[in-house]
Amino acid sequence: MSESFVCRTLQEEDEAAVKALVESVFPRFLNGKFWDWKYHENPGFNRSLVAIAEENGKIVGCNHWLLRRFKLSGSVMVDGALGADIAVSPEYRKHGVGRALMHCLRKENAERKLALLYMFANPELRQRFHSPVGGYVPAPGGTILFTKILNWNKVKQNVAAFNEKLKLGNYAERLGKVDLTVAFRVHGAPPLCLHVTSNGAEVVEGRADVTVSSDVSVLSKIKGEAGGVWGLVVAVLAGRLRVKGSLRKLFALRRNLWVFREILSGKIT
Repeated sequence: MSESFVCRTLQEEDEAAVKALVESVFPRFLNGKFWDWKYHENPGFNRSLVAIAEENGKIVGCNHWLLRRFKLSGSVMVDGALGADIAVSPEYRKHGVGRALMHCLRKENAERKLALLYMFANPELRQRFHSPVGGYVPAPGGTILFTKILNWNKVKQNVAAFNEKLKLGNYAERLGKVDLTVAFRVHGAPPLCLHVTSNGAEVVEGRADVTVSSDVSVLSKIKGEAGGVWGLVVAVLAGRLRVKGSLRKLFALRRNLWVFREILSGKIT
């Protein structure tokens, strides 16, 4: 194989070939339908933000960007670009195609004066490709996941399912005598307050016996662990989880932690 490929920005007549290439590298793109949804029909799509590598009329690689606007303050807005899918035909890999595609987009869009170019990359791929080849620098402390994991309707469905199991006798002996209200306060999510008694659980409002405050990653980890207690201890010691309440109520939370894990289990979005 020669390395006489050239890089340029996407033209309308290239789209079918680019979709076919992306689909061959990422099968989840569903015959180009996902590509259309993610790019062509995206309000932030612009052909000048997609670079292709071509050799003898054949498209062998592509790299996509999407424009984003960031609000830094009440009056300051800056432009940025999200670096998305990079696809290269298998026989053209390790020949500098990926590097050339990224440099092509940076050159073509230099006049845009983008304040930020960012992407969400697999850590392993970032170490061997995005950082050494594309010059991407890991964000200090990682990024914040903006997702509403505590959805009221989903939680209410889970509460109803829990109470139904309780009526069938699944949890009667395990639940025992309890009267506990726990408020969950998660950054970026609406507040959630659950009241648990021997008769079941319900979503309530008002004063709680115990307040659990954390970020999304901590709560997601804890509600997904089999034991949970050690995860709580580590998160508290690290300052990423705060639990407030009387000692008696904290012990009640410890005994009935399985109830809240049952209700908050799965992806609540």
